[in-house]
Amino acid sequence: MTSRTIAWEKASFRLSKDAAAEQIAVNLGSLTIAPEDLLVLIGGNGSGKTSVARALAGELEKISGIAPENYHPVLVSFEKQMKLFEDDYNMRNSDATTAKEEIGLTPADLLEGADPAIRDEVVEGMNLGKLLDKPLRTLSGGEGRKALLAQALCSKPNLIVFDTPFDALDVQTRKALLGLIDEVHTRYKTPVVLIVNRPSEIPSSLTKMGIIQDMAITKIASRAEIEQDPDAKALLGFAAIPDVKVPKTPAKFALKPMAPGPIVQMRDIHVEYQRVIFDHFNFTVNRGEHWHIMGPNGAGKSTLLSLITGDNPLVYANDVTVFGYKRGSGESIWDIKKCYGYVSGSLHLDYRVSAPAINVVLSGFYDSIGLYTHPGDEEIACAREWLKAAGLADREHVSFRQLSFGQQRMLLIIRSLVKTPLLLILDEPLQGLDGFARAQVKAFISYIMKNGETSVLFVSHHEEDIPEGFTNRLSFIKSKDGEGYDIVQEKLLQKM
Repeated sequence: MTSRTIAWEKASFRLSKDAAAEQIAVNLGSLTIAPEDLLVLIGGNGSGKTSVARALAGELEKISGIAPENYHPVLVSFEKQMKLFEDDYNMRNSDATTAKEEIGLTPADLLEGADPAIRDEVVEGMNLGKLLDKPLRTLSGGEGRKALLAQALCSKPNLIVFDTPFDALDVQTRKALLGLIDEVHTRYKTPVVLIVNRPSEIPSSLTKMGIIQDMAITKIASRAEIEQDPDAKALLGFAAIPDVKVPKTPAKFALKPMAPGPIVQMRDIHVEYQRVIFDHFNFTVNRGEHWHIMGPNGAGKSTLLSLITGDNPLVYANDVTVFGYKRGSGESIWDIKKCYGYVSGSLHLDYRVSAPAINVVLSGFYDSIGLYTHPGDEEIACAREWLKAAGLADREHVSFRQLSFGQQRMLLIIRSLVKTPLLLILDEPLQGLDGFARAQVKAFISYIMKNGETSVLFVSHHEEDIPEGFTNRLSFIKSKDGEGYDIVQEKLLQKM
């Protein structure tokens, strides 16, 4: 890969091409990136991280100043992953679908045409060999991210811009990716801009560090200097966990007593795809229990949750009872949906409605994507209290699609909390949040576990993300034969 020094001088860019829209400028100022540079940028939710990433990658129209020409940047971001899912959906839903189109996009398709030597190195380095021919839609969130990263690395860029690439990746994959970023920037002399949310995501080989605020890179200095900045301390998660007050649920949506018995009971479960995921598996969530679920990408965590929510059709071939309803016994899906709140990467991908922020929160009362019911004054007041508690009161009327990734994720979290459900299912909920927002959501979850009747299932790859108060843990541990995972259940605390 051939790289050269890339420079911007007093450069600003237009965020939207819509002449009727408010013209917001993204400012890179005067910035120079040398071939040996690895620039790490941090910023809060809504600060403009993704917009700055797009400007660096040449995706925005220049308004003023000088920007580099004839260079080949590549951007890796959540939006790129969302676009892949949309392309895959459109391929599989055409009028004349071929056999290949029925399968849909695969990681191998993304790497088609790449230099074989680089392709093989990337596939081996990211442990993608077994995933190459799997449909993208069947990959876990972390596996899909790895495929997108591999595509970027194989395109021979002379600038790689990573927009929070570590979110939803397990510990080993994050470690491997950090090593891969180090190697790309040192061995191939390819400059890298890496936007992160956590101190653990900062490579030791970084050359400089900066802060993004108000759609601009406001400061670039050494890591030591940046980490002493008061704003940086909060952004990187060094902020103290705040005191929170959870808004009261409207009376009509307050937690209803359920029939006696466990909240979730799974008996002798068998699920098999390319490998056996569960075999003679039993799992029970009793009232008052809160479970931390952990394991590598692709181990089966999301499959477990999909059996509980009923989104996995194999639930009807197994013995699964939730909230007293035996799945497949003629139960109403809405009787079950009203009992749980849910946040996941897949929900984030599916939530494509261009609704104002307050409608996203209100939709949590009705278990819908989008708002199709006229809410009452009490629901609206509760939604506004949640927006205020989450620091989003000034975004009430802003479209969901216009908010930053972190702001969108915070909205989906409070959407899951508004009705005080019997069960709260959180699959990597803190993905994309800055340090202060992570501390805030952890405080919400701990408060609910300690003061309410809601049970929590919480999936996270980050030890520092685990709120206080979990009573149990379920772990997927690689089996000795390397072909599957052993599932270990253990007690952590007595019921609160």
